Amino acid sequence: QKPRAEQSAREFASFANKDGGVLLMGVTDDGEIIGIEESFDYEEWFSNIARNNIIPSLNITCETLSVSSKSIMAVSIPTGKDKPYQTADGKYYIRVGSTNRIVRQSELLRLFQASGSFHYDQMPVDKTGIVDLNYAKLDNYFSKYNFGFSQETPEQQEILLKNTDILSENGQVTIAGLLIFGSNPSRYLFQNGISFAYFKGASINEALIDKKNLDGDLCFQVDTCTTLIKSFISSPSTIQGVKRVN
Repeated sequence: QKPRAEQSAREFASFANKDGGVLLMGVTDDGEIIGIEESFDYEEWFSNIARNNIIPSLNITCETLSVSSKSIMAVSIPTGKDKPYQTADGKYYIRVGSTNRIVRQSELLRLFQASGSFHYDQMPVDKTGIVDLNYAKLDNYFSKYNFGFSQETPEQQEILLKNTDILSENGQVTIAGLLIFGSNPSRYLFQNGISFAYFKGASINEALIDKKNLDGDLCFQVDTCTTLIKSFISSPSTIQGVKRVN
């Protein structure tokens, strides 16, 4: 029996979006060898599905095998290099165990990130704009490339910020732009910050000596946290008589 194109496309997309896999035609779900119809060109059929019913198109390989005097076909689907893959009706599938299911939004974002076609730090932050950026930081940054940011016209400033992914195309500040050049990143990125805690012993169950929550732009957080860590690192000394050697 000729396999349905829609079902085959879902199988191909789900395997390609995960780790790849092999489909066996002529074998039932419980492992019974029933064979395939040798007069039907399965290889051309599946190749057309992978080329026309999957977006982007997918390269598969087909191999006819003889098992118990019957012919079966092994269709090998590689893990895709251009994830995520969708079917012709615009749906994304992923393989979970022996079943296929539609990809969740969080999973889809990870697939786009893995493909390099989407980067989390370039996502625009809602309700932000150029007024949320620190012009002194921007001047300092662009001066390294011989640009006087504050001296540019508002139109040129916006173009410059968009070309460097500090602003998104809709004029909102990107996550990276806000973390590095934002006046107050935590106003919009509530999860932004570093929690620092210092305990008396080597376990968090020991007495808490000090605790600080650091927010602000990324450079400030890193510098402040580094200073804190250094201030709590013990510095051993060697005493000889009444004099400290080191």
